[in-house]
Amino acid sequence: MDKRNYCVILAGGMGSRLWPMSREKKPKQFIDVLGTGKSLLQMTFERFASFIDTDNIIIVTNEHYRQLVTDQIPGIKYENILMEPMRRNTVPAVTWAAMEVKRRCAEGRFIVSPSDQNITDYDAFQEDVLRGLEFVGKNDVQLTMGAKPSRPEVSYGYIQMAEELENNAHIYKVRSFTEKPANEFAKIFYESGEFLWNTGLFLWGADTFLNALKGASEEFAGIVEHVMEQYAAGDYIADLLMELFTKCPNMSLEQSVLEKSDNVDVMLCHFGWADLGTWAAVHEALPQSDMGNVVIDSKSLLYDCKDCIIKLPDGHVAVVQGLEDYVVVEEGNVLVICKKGDQKNIRKFVNDAQLNLGEEYV
Repeated sequence: MDKRNYCVILAGGMGSRLWPMSREKKPKQFIDVLGTGKSLLQMTFERFASFIDTDNIIIVTNEHYRQLVTDQIPGIKYENILMEPMRRNTVPAVTWAAMEVKRRCAEGRFIVSPSDQNITDYDAFQEDVLRGLEFVGKNDVQLTMGAKPSRPEVSYGYIQMAEELENNAHIYKVRSFTEKPANEFAKIFYESGEFLWNTGLFLWGADTFLNALKGASEEFAGIVEHVMEQYAAGDYIADLLMELFTKCPNMSLEQSVLEKSDNVDVMLCHFGWADLGTWAAVHEALPQSDMGNVVIDSKSLLYDCKDCIIKLPDGHVAVVQGLEDYVVVEEGNVLVICKKGDQKNIRKFVNDAQLNLGEEYV
């Protein structure tokens, strides 16, 4: 294994779109969402550990989830768990990870991965990731990974391809990013053949990322330069992190860095990919009955139901009649029955439960 290769797994989010299975105290990355006997975090870690040294796999998570990480990833080193002092989108988390990679290896290059993805072809995944790490190791570029769309999907981001860099290399210049388009635009993107789904997998050399971040704005440059100097000098990490997280804008990597850079490429990937951030995505990823229903580790009797997903605690039984395209999920003290594809409403349910019923229901 190449000691210059690192992996950064982002595992600090709440995953509210999979509520009530995903809760504040134990969000989706720590849950066996697919009924495999392993959590999404465990599946992600094992996927990378097959070709990246486990000493080089860094998990960024919320400070409240350290014990969950150590319970699920036995033997992980203390210094390989970076604990965010607050939730602040992806920029400060990846900045901290990049500084840590650079501190450990001057020529370090890394891939950033969410912890809530489903990959179906592990061999192709390994081949594409290693090829991508080699590419960013030799070139001063920021590399995204894109999957060929199989349908117009409004819950994914899109990357528009420009010219191919080399014949048959499947690496293209990036023309634009679009985050979760409306239905009509998703259809246009899908039919044009110019767009890929944004997998949320990003690759950089550590120096390339930090330079791109500093070049994105004067505000970034000042914050990052100061924190980098103090970090390298060994100053008190907690104070530096609080400064980094409070001063960095609450924005995604795409908005704050990639869209403002001119050295961004995209690789067309060849592994099966899905973001497991929604009930519709979980439904699609799992085996379905003749009527399209998915039942996850639960006992149920379904009558005249179609394209539904059912998940109940052990010892509970669901008897459901006449529903189509619904979620029926119970976890702890919450039962949710709602339309499967309506993600905006699920977010609203979470907010309303928190405001009107109390923190113990989220």
